[in-house]
Amino acid sequence: MSVLRTMIAALVIAFAPTAAWAQRVTKVPDGDTVVVDGVGKVHLLGIKSADEPTLHVGPSGPPPEPRRDPSTPPPPAVSGHIGLTPARPSRDFLRKLALGKNVRIEYDPLVGTSSERGAYLFLEDGTLINAEMLKAGRARIDLNREFVREQEFKRLEEEARSNSLGIWIR
Repeated sequence: MSVLRTMIAALVIAFAPTAAWAQRVTKVPDGDTVVVDGVGKVHLLGIKSADEPTLHVGPSGPPPEPRRDPSTPPPPAVSGHIGLTPARPSRDFLRKLALGKNVRIEYDPLVGTSSERGAYLFLEDGTLINAEMLKAGRARIDLNREFVREQEFKRLEEEARSNSLGIWIR
């Protein structure tokens, strides 16, 4: 009887669709991290979000022209802008791509295990989310550690840059 159960279990595992083991993305907190049901936070390996920080203080526009005529009044002592609304094109793109969808998580053998879960995420149709972020110009390559797909990701970022996509718009 136990042999029969083992054979039935083996058949179910062999013929069940791979989506049965996929987990659903429940939240996208930023442009390079998702929360996966049953797993928790997963950082997209090999990429960095291109989103701006929430608070941006600094000059706006081109630098002022130097005064050539001494009779010209000096520029204002304080100028610039304070942006309190974050620009989050990476997060928005990742939400459209993955939120509410089933993903398959693949860990990189070069990275090994760490407290931060860095991984490749695949949609059910086989689309690699990490690569799509680079292709669309919505992320930069993260070279803080080596990973298997490094050359592929460098090529994708360079293509987005040369095609002036996303953050690389000239």
